[in-house]
Amino acid sequence: MNPSEIAVGHRSRLAFVYVRQSTQHQVFHHRESQCRQRSLQERAVDLGWNRDLIRVVDEDLAQSAARCQDRTGFQKLVAEAALGNIGIILALEVSRLSRNNRDWYHLLDICAVTRTLLADAEGLYDPRAYNDRLLLGLKGTMSEAELHIMNQRLVDAMRSKARRGEFRFRLSPGYEWDEEGRLVKTADEQVRTAIELIFARFERWGTIHRVQSSLVEDALQVPILSGRRQRVRWGAPDYAHLRRILTHPIYAGGYCYGRRQVEQCLDADQRPLKRIREQPRQQWHVLIWDHHEAYLSRERFERIQRQIESNRRMAPGPGAPREGRALLQGLILCGQCGRRMRLRYNNRGRQIRYCCAGRRSQTGLSVCQDFGGRLLERGVEELILEALQPIGMEAMIEAAAGHARACEAERTHWQQRVERARYEVDLARRQYDALDPANRLVGRELERRFEKALQELQETESNAKAKIDALDRPLTAEERQTLSRYAEDLPRLWHAPTTRAQERKRIVRCLIETVIVSAPRDAPDLKAEVHWAGGEVTTLAVPRGKTGINRYVADPELVELIRGLAAEFSDAQIAAILNRKRLRTAKGLAFNAHRVSNMRHVHGIET
Repeated sequence: MNPSEIAVGHRSRLAFVYVRQSTQHQVFHHRESQCRQRSLQERAVDLGWNRDLIRVVDEDLAQSAARCQDRTGFQKLVAEAALGNIGIILALEVSRLSRNNRDWYHLLDICAVTRTLLADAEGLYDPRAYNDRLLLGLKGTMSEAELHIMNQRLVDAMRSKARRGEFRFRLSPGYEWDEEGRLVKTADEQVRTAIELIFARFERWGTIHRVQSSLVEDALQVPILSGRRQRVRWGAPDYAHLRRILTHPIYAGGYCYGRRQVEQCLDADQRPLKRIREQPRQQWHVLIWDHHEAYLSRERFERIQRQIESNRRMAPGPGAPREGRALLQGLILCGQCGRRMRLRYNNRGRQIRYCCAGRRSQTGLSVCQDFGGRLLERGVEELILEALQPIGMEAMIEAAAGHARACEAERTHWQQRVERARYEVDLARRQYDALDPANRLVGRELERRFEKALQELQETESNAKAKIDALDRPLTAEERQTLSRYAEDLPRLWHAPTTRAQERKRIVRCLIETVIVSAPRDAPDLKAEVHWAGGEVTTLAVPRGKTGINRYVADPELVELIRGLAAEFSDAQIAAILNRKRLRTAKGLAFNAHRVSNMRHVHGIET
């Protein structure tokens, strides 16, 4: 379009100069591009616009033109053009306005309707003219393709460097880049000790939640990297942070790139949205084992990953051991369809029942089988204790040795915390001593930091002394005698109140892989096949509980006695007679009128 073709109606409206740069680095360090864009005001004056009608739109500095959702300046420009308030839009080039064809053609359509002109450093365009619109469309397409090409070049360069194990990225706690670009362990001993303690505790407890709760109970802190400079700060353990550490292959000597990748999806308004999501190991771009010094072996790391995966509630495995009383939680398979049977608790968790409802949920058919699990678990429990009996003393010795190693690691952690607190006090003192005493503006702040460091040192030393004294406390003669007795009498230790249900389940899962149960409705017994971890199979048959019959069944002679007394005495009189005879209910309770009435009702005894 020739400048002489600009109408008076165009010059009577506003002239918008659009200024944009993609990143903050460009805004602060590439000032020449911004100056060139702002100089387009002179271009508008040369085209005949009054300076009072020229507006500079620079709200989108440090914003990408790949989308318009976050660009308030571009949205304002489009809105003003739609209202017919703009006579011309000036930009250094098309890529300044948009690198997205959807937004670009939307702007062209609006400008064509409202007779708004477009101008860049090379020419003047009228979107209503066929040749100008064709040229503008070609420039917009090339702008979008240019962004894709630039991104692809950067991505290919990063992946090429990552395939050599040389690409630098934000590291997890415990590692740092040295001056030669190598990945090395951090020089901070306390950080290294804390990382090793996290892995050791997971192998001890088996779940991330239990590791987190144990660290909180012992008042232990974990290293956390924060800020652009990745400074280490110490804080309470967070589940997500512990999971990142336990699942990152960097601690097993693996250099990986592409664990978290950008995926495109649609939001609630059906607009494109990018999200970062973790990917399975098969989709990582790079994974190089034995790349650097590791905190644990690869075999140990893989064992931890299998344990974490099996702990998932919807995993095909048994899941994590939970707080319920059921010993075989997640281990029982249906003998008819092979599905894993679900566990149900009744009567406030005192009754255990296994049910195979997979066929009903998938096909609508009836339940394969269901049964009470108390007798079955008692039978499997006897097999477990029988298998553990020969190694009772060895297990106790190994447990004592493991406890000693854990205590030593925890003792080292507290000693290092005291050492770090003393360093902070020494640093604050040296800063305070180096200050000119007359400079009280700075002196008051340094004095406050010094006093705060002294208080933290005193608190840390007090806590460390209490913890270390508890760890160093030797076992009393009574405790040693109790341990020896437990080693010789495993059933007593197994049923002890201090033995948690999760620990029993973990022991069972070390020995048993699955228990396949067949429980036909008309059969009096449950038939179970116990598949041991070593490949052996043990067949077990236990009587099946019958509906309406439980362990709290009244003695038939007691029922006949109540039947005979009911013809002559009231419920209260019968209760007094039974109590004088020192008779009790099936639950071992004394009789009263209410309990006698209930027993008569159950057995159909009339007065």
